[in-house]
Amino acid sequence: MSKKVLGLDLGTYSIGWALLEESQGGPDRIIDLGCRVFNEADGEKTPAPGNPKRSDAKLNRRILQRKAKRKQRMLNYLLTLNWLPEELQASPQPEIILNRIGDPYRLRAKALDEKLSAHELGRVLLHFVQCRGFSGSRETWPGAMIDDPDVLAVLAESEEGADQRERDSGQAAFKQEVDALRTAIKEAGCRTLGEYLASRGHPDCKRIRAKNGEHLRTDRQMYKDELGLIWRQQQRHHERLTEPVKARVERIIFYQRPVKPCADRINRCPLEPKRRRAGLARLESQRFRYMQAISNLTYLNHRTETEERLSAGQIGRLSVLCETEADISFARIKELLGFDNSREFNLERDIKKLNGNVTAWQIRKVFSGWDNLGTGKQQALVEDLLTINKKSVLRKRLLGHWGLDSATVVKLCQLSLEPGYSPLSSKAINKLLPFLYQGQSVAEARVSAGYGPEVQAVAQKDKLAVPPETANPVLQKGLHELRRLINALIAEYGKPDAIRVQMARELKMNSRRYAAFGRQQKARDRMNEKAVLMFQRVKRQNPHLALTDAPGKTDQLKYRLWQDQRRLCAYSGQRIAPSALFGPEVEIDHILPYSESLDDSYMNKALCFVKEKSVKGRKTPIEAFGGNEAQWHQIEQNLKRWDRSLASKQKRFFMNAATMRKADFIGSQLNDARRISRVVHDYLQQLDAAVTVSTGRAAAWLRRQWDLNGLLGETPATDRGDYRRHAIDALATACIDRRFLTRLSEAASELEGKQSELNIDDLRVDPAWQTVREDLRRALDKMIVAHVPRLKLSGEGHEETGAAFAGGGTVSHKDGKIPIQRSRIRQPEAATASGNIHHVEILRHKTTGQYTGEFVTRLEPGHRVKGIGKHRPPVIKTDHSEPFEFVMALHVNDTVSVEQAGQRVFYRVRKLDAGGNRCLLRLHSTALPDRKTEEIDFSINAASFNRWRLQKHKINAIGKLIDVKP
Repeated sequence: MSKKVLGLDLGTYSIGWALLEESQGGPDRIIDLGCRVFNEADGEKTPAPGNPKRSDAKLNRRILQRKAKRKQRMLNYLLTLNWLPEELQASPQPEIILNRIGDPYRLRAKALDEKLSAHELGRVLLHFVQCRGFSGSRETWPGAMIDDPDVLAVLAESEEGADQRERDSGQAAFKQEVDALRTAIKEAGCRTLGEYLASRGHPDCKRIRAKNGEHLRTDRQMYKDELGLIWRQQQRHHERLTEPVKARVERIIFYQRPVKPCADRINRCPLEPKRRRAGLARLESQRFRYMQAISNLTYLNHRTETEERLSAGQIGRLSVLCETEADISFARIKELLGFDNSREFNLERDIKKLNGNVTAWQIRKVFSGWDNLGTGKQQALVEDLLTINKKSVLRKRLLGHWGLDSATVVKLCQLSLEPGYSPLSSKAINKLLPFLYQGQSVAEARVSAGYGPEVQAVAQKDKLAVPPETANPVLQKGLHELRRLINALIAEYGKPDAIRVQMARELKMNSRRYAAFGRQQKARDRMNEKAVLMFQRVKRQNPHLALTDAPGKTDQLKYRLWQDQRRLCAYSGQRIAPSALFGPEVEIDHILPYSESLDDSYMNKALCFVKEKSVKGRKTPIEAFGGNEAQWHQIEQNLKRWDRSLASKQKRFFMNAATMRKADFIGSQLNDARRISRVVHDYLQQLDAAVTVSTGRAAAWLRRQWDLNGLLGETPATDRGDYRRHAIDALATACIDRRFLTRLSEAASELEGKQSELNIDDLRVDPAWQTVREDLRRALDKMIVAHVPRLKLSGEGHEETGAAFAGGGTVSHKDGKIPIQRSRIRQPEAATASGNIHHVEILRHKTTGQYTGEFVTRLEPGHRVKGIGKHRPPVIKTDHSEPFEFVMALHVNDTVSVEQAGQRVFYRVRKLDAGGNRCLLRLHSTALPDRKTEEIDFSINAASFNRWRLQKHKINAIGKLIDVKP
C-alpha cells in the first residue's frame, strides 16, 4: 500500500516542499513540489526583524515624552511663582518668548555673581530641564553607604580600599570624558558648566554635545552643583527661594524613577493559576531546580543494558550535597555514588554541572550562622534580602531585627542573588518537593500532589490549527506560513502519512571530527573557568564597578574575545586593562552589522572600546576605518597576529556593503532554522503523521550524489539565486528517513576503517528511483514560486527621509506667518523618496487608450480602512473619475505573467517606482538582484502593455493559480 510523504525545507524566509508517493519501502514518484517565500531575501537591504527598530523608536519616543512632561511640569510650577510671563501658558511658540528674556547660558553665568530678575531666574531653571546630565539607573555598591565606617572597614579588610578605588578611577571611557570636561572647565577659570559654555560664544552653546569631533560628556552632578551655586547666590536677592521650593525644583529636574520589576509581568503558575511564579533565588525554587534535575537523572546499567533512575538513598545523598554547593560536577556525583568514570549520565550529554542551592551557598559564605537558623528564619532572611532594595534600609533591618554584626551585615548587603523566576509558584513547589525527595519523578509528583497527570497528547485533526504564540517574530511568521501551506496541501491532496523536516545539524561521520569538537568544547570550558577567576579578582580590586558575584555569559564572552584579540581593542589597537574588561567602557560589537548580516555567531563578534564602537556605528570595519590609513594599517597588523582558527572572522573586517549583499548569510540564520524545526516537529504531531527530522548536511550530500544541483544551473554547486532550490532540498529531505541515515552511517563507518581520512563524497548511494532526475526537471519547469504579496497596512505610512515637500519660497511654521530659520533638505516633490508604497492602481484612458499609474503609500489605504474623515471605502480604489477606467492594482510580490515567444512566463512585482511611473518585474524563481537579464523594467504605458500583454494572477500557498478577474 502506497503512502504520501511530505518533505519540508524550513528557512527563516521560505518553505520548500515536495510531496512524494512511497511504496515498497521507498519513494518512487513526485506528486507535486513547490516553494513559498514569505519574506524578502534580496534587494537593497537585507531583511531583519522589525522588533529592534520598533523598540529603538519606542525608547526614543519615551525619552522625548518624559523630557516634555518634565519641561511642562517645570513651566507650570514657575508660572505659579510668577517667574515666567503668563503669555507662555497659551503661546504656540514659547521659544520666541523665552529667547526674548535672554540667552540661557549667559544667564546661568550671570546668576553666579549678579542678581537675576524673576523671569531671568525662571528662564534659567526651565533651561536646566532641557539637559540634566547622565546618571546610571543601577544602584552601585556601596553607594549611599560609602561614608559608613563599618562599610569602609570591611572594604579595607578585603583590599578594596580607597587607594585601589583611586588608582582605577577614570578608567571607564565615559568617566574619562567627563573628567576631561571638568578639567577644561577648571583650566578656563570657570566655576560651572553653564559659565564654561557661555564663555565659548553663541555658536558653541547649542544642544549638540558633539561638534567637530569634540565630546562634551556631562554627568548629573555637574548640574546639581551648578544649581546649588546659583540658588545660594540668588537667595540673597529673592525671598521666595526657600528650601521647600528648592526641593520641588530639584525633584522636577533630577528625579529618576528606580528600575524595578513589574509584578504584573510575571507569568502565572500553570499548576496554581491564581499564583505568580516564584523568584528563582527563593530557597524553595532553588531546591525544586536541583530536585527536578536529580529526578530526571538516569544512567546506563551495563549489566542489564537499560537506563535506570537513582534510588531513594542515592537521591537523598545527592540532595544533601546540592543543598551545600553552588554547582556539582558529574565527576563528583559519580564519586559520591560510587560509580566509575566510564558510567555516563543522560544529562551529562547536554550540561557539564548540576546547579545546587546557589542562594544558600552565597549566604553561607558570608554568614557563618546560616545553618543554625531554622527553615522558617532562613526563608525570612532570604525574603528580606530579595524585597528590601534600599541598602541603608536593609542594613538597618539586618542590624536591628536579625542582630547581626556589622561586618556580616555589610557582606550580606553586597550579595547579588540570582535573577529570574521559577516555572512554578511557591505554593506548587512546596506541594511537589516532598514527593521529589521520596524519589518520584516530576510527573509522578504532580499526580501525588493532586494536580493530575500532564496532558501531552495532541488531538488528531484534519488540518493544522492556529500555531502557539512565541516571542520570536521570525519563528511566529514561519509557523503561520507553514500552517497555510500544509492546509492548502491537505485540501489539494489529502493528509500526508509522513512528514520529514530538514533542519541544520551536523551528520555523524567519523571519530576525528567529534574528537576535535570535544577538544574545542573543553578548551572553551577552561577559558570560562579562567574568566571566573579574572572576574572575581577584578571585582575584589574594583568595588566601584558594582560587579555581580559571578560573571554572566556576556562577561565570559568578553574574556574569550579579549584573549583571542591579544588583549587589544579590535579597532583602536589600544590595550584593554583587566579592570576595564568587565566594565561599561568595553563592549562586544558585531563586525558586520547585525541588521544587515543577521549573524550573531562568535565569528562575527569583536571586543572594542565604546568610543570606537560609536564611531563605527552600522558600518563594516573597512567602511568605518579604511579612510584613516594609519588606523587601518594598525588594524591589519593586529589581525595578522590572531590565531589561524579565526580566519573567517578576519575576513569579515575586509567586507563592505557591496560584498555583504553578495554574501550568503543563510548560515548565520541557522539558529532560527533550528528553532523553527524543533517547534514544527511538535506542531505537526496533531496531523497524526510520522514526523522525523533529518540534517541539512545529509540533504546537501544527497543532492550532489544524484546531480540534482545541476538542474538549475551549469555548475554542480547549489544555485543560491534560484528559489526552486528549496523544493530540491525538500525532495532530498523526503527521501531521507531513519533507515536511510542508518545505512549511510554504517557505510561511512566501513569506509572510515579502510582509509585514514574520510570524505563524505566518497560514499555512493543509488537514486530513490531511476527517473528521479528527469521527473524533477519536469516538475521544476511547471512550478510557480508562491510569493506572499505585501498587503500589510500597518507600519510607517511613508518612508522616513531627511527631505520634506517644499515647492520653493519661504518655509513657515504651522501658523503660516513665522518663517523657519533652519530646515532640513528641501527638494521638489517629484524627487522625494517614494518608499513604503502599498500598491499602484493602473488606469486606462477610455478615449486615447493610454495607461497611467496612481501610486498609493500605506498612509492613504490605512485611512481608508480606518474610515478617517469619511466612510470606509475599499482599500483598492476602483471607481475613478472619467475618462479613466480601472485596469488592475499591483502590490510588491504580486504574481504576473507576460508573453514571451508565444508562451506565458511568470514574474513577480519586485519594486514600484512612483517617480518613474514603472514597475520592476523579476522572474518568479529568481532570488538575487544581480541577474538583470531575468528582470523587466515595465513602464506603465500603452507600449509596454501591447508588448508584454501583462496579466495579473492570484495563486494559493502551494503555487496553484486561482482564476480571478483583475
